Amino acid sequence: MADDLDDEWWNSGEHGVETSDSESEASGNNEPVKRKADAIDNDDDDDYEENKETDECQSHENKDKKQKAKRKRNTITVELKAKGCKSGTAEDLVQVITKHYKDKLSTVEWDNIQLDTDRNFFVSSDKDHTYVSYLRTILPKWKKMLKTELKPGSPLVLLISASAIRSVQLNREILDFKSSDCKIAKLFAKHFKLEEQQKFLAKKVCHIGLGTPNRLHTLVKSGALHLDNVVAVVLDWNWRDVKSKRMVDIPEIRGHLMEFMKDYMIPHISKHSCKIGML
Repeated sequence: MADDLDDEWWNSGEHGVETSDSESEASGNNEPVKRKADAIDNDDDDDYEENKETDECQSHENKDKKQKAKRKRNTITVELKAKGCKSGTAEDLVQVITKHYKDKLSTVEWDNIQLDTDRNFFVSSDKDHTYVSYLRTILPKWKKMLKTELKPGSPLVLLISASAIRSVQLNREILDFKSSDCKIAKLFAKHFKLEEQQKFLAKKVCHIGLGTPNRLHTLVKSGALHLDNVVAVVLDWNWRDVKSKRMVDIPEIRGHLMEFMKDYMIPHISKHSCKIGML
């Protein structure tokens, strides 16, 4: 209990307070006790300094790790400068699907999402193509296709992009391809609520469904968007954002795209005359 008392307890005899013989003896042995306390204090100081040095080392290590991670995030830009931008191919999409699903699906499920790089794909776009020229290449009979009798919410083409902003840009860039007879459904978030899009698709005929993977997936799942007449699924594959990332380079968007492909698009492509284009 003595270690918990204040220093005044040791000097009580000096202020006129009577002490017993045993207390006097304890007072006489005050110096050794004090030295012992000082020794303990010194040990604590040593431990503090050692812990402080350890914390500083760990802090430097964490800082180095963050810097290395930051350098790794620049890999896409560095590689593009070294190798140049290459247009996406059927093999690229198959590779992404394989990496995403290979260890997550059973053998039967995996077999159901296999794509043939020749039979299930249109020719890939190249640097000489514009958005309009590429769409005209893969859909040469587009003007005749616009005369097809369609049910509401059942488009001929799905055009899939990374975001709402990019979808709006792409809609302007394909203006010359669409022609005046073409009706387009804008199927992405932010600008339109899900309920509004469901009501629109229930009443209106559209030739092109332009949207993002997650919203398209939700609309098909809800029964508002129908795939029966879809003959082309065109991915805005080669477009890159300000960080030089394609939509498959962004984990969240890639995940939504893979789910939509697995759940709806690949089963539709395998059973109908429909192909994938890489814009």
